[in-house]
Amino acid sequence: MKRNYDIDEINSLKSEINHMDPVDLAESFDEMSVKEIMLRFKLLDKDLAADTFAEMDRDKKREIIERFSDDDVEELITELDEDELVDTLQELPANMVRRVMDEFVVGDRRKVINRLLGYPKDSVGSIMTVEFLSAKAGSNCETVLKRVIASDLDADKLEQIWVTDKSLVLLGYVYLADILRSPDKTMEDILEPLPGSIEATDDQEIVAKIAYRYDLSEIPVTDSEGRLLGIVPVEDAIDIMHEEYEEDLSNIHGVQDTSDEDYLERSCFAIAKDRTTWLIICLITATMTGFIIQRYESLLASSVALAAYIPMLMDSGGNAGTQSSTTVIRALYTGKVHFKNIFAVMSKELKVGLITGSILVVVNFIRMTIIGAHGLSISLTVSATLLLTVTLSKIIGGILPLIADKVHVDPTVMAGPIITTLVDTFALLIYFEVATHLINL
Repeated sequence: MKRNYDIDEINSLKSEINHMDPVDLAESFDEMSVKEIMLRFKLLDKDLAADTFAEMDRDKKREIIERFSDDDVEELITELDEDELVDTLQELPANMVRRVMDEFVVGDRRKVINRLLGYPKDSVGSIMTVEFLSAKAGSNCETVLKRVIASDLDADKLEQIWVTDKSLVLLGYVYLADILRSPDKTMEDILEPLPGSIEATDDQEIVAKIAYRYDLSEIPVTDSEGRLLGIVPVEDAIDIMHEEYEEDLSNIHGVQDTSDEDYLERSCFAIAKDRTTWLIICLITATMTGFIIQRYESLLASSVALAAYIPMLMDSGGNAGTQSSTTVIRALYTGKVHFKNIFAVMSKELKVGLITGSILVVVNFIRMTIIGAHGLSISLTVSATLLLTVTLSKIIGGILPLIADKVHVDPTVMAGPIITTLVDTFALLIYFEVATHLINL
């Protein structure tokens, strides 16, 4: 049903939405028709409209560009920051990208956008912004302050002024507050050392690591020779952390998430498709455990009690391996551990495995003594296997993420189904070999 607004209602709506956060506005637009959204965009301040548009999902962005007049689209595109425009273009179909680039992105800005679009997907260059203020090391603070006042950059992009040498090689940064306090000094006099930077071709995940490690509000981006190209604001680093967390969580649990849609909006078929890949892989690799059980079929037939403890041993090994991999992946992410530490990790996990395994053996032996009706040979077989399985699982769980990181594979892929499958195979082999030697058949 078409809704009519009176002047007072429109003024009230204008006041209300112009005091909202762009994130909340974009979320509220999800449930509105395109006509209602268009009305609200007409009432929004230019900056707020651009920030809200940047937060909207790709389907709504496409509808707005299709329905807006050319003048409205041009005004919206002009107000978007370069990194926001690149993000938008990457979400639009090819024909719409050509239209936006040909009609609304011109001059020097077109060159900048083309350069940013040329960086690989998920690279630092594809998310950085080129809107920043820099100054030479020998510049007088009073002169730089005049440039700040004359700048049309948003206030949050002027909190730090980047300092370079004559060759534009990044040296560090200066806080705007320090410039205000020391107008008679040079930039070099109040220069803050640069704790870390990243190259435009690096993976975007490094942005989150640098921001976390050094508590930076902006992360500088350089070329291979150290010249300043752009910056990544901390809010983008937080978005990357969120994306990487979701990706890692999916990898650990064997879910291949291929869509940005909300869970309730996705079809059951699409969700099933994403979840099935790893299940098929695990099903095929689990064939090994079937072969092992068949090989020792006569042993199981002679001592049926052994079969009762197979699930417990496999679960204990899988859980132990996942614990180690999760710990090592976290250490990798924070930069505390690298591939060169693989032998130190193996040694530590060996000791942890022996301690953990010994405790589990004591608890399990008591449990089997109280509730089990099996002989000593079965108890010793299960206990020895439990100790060896937990220890080996700890070592495997510790080194697989390091190996994955070394060959440039996401370590979290190793933290879920792969470790579980490997550990299950080794657990059965150890179990039946120990049983062969300890049980007198």
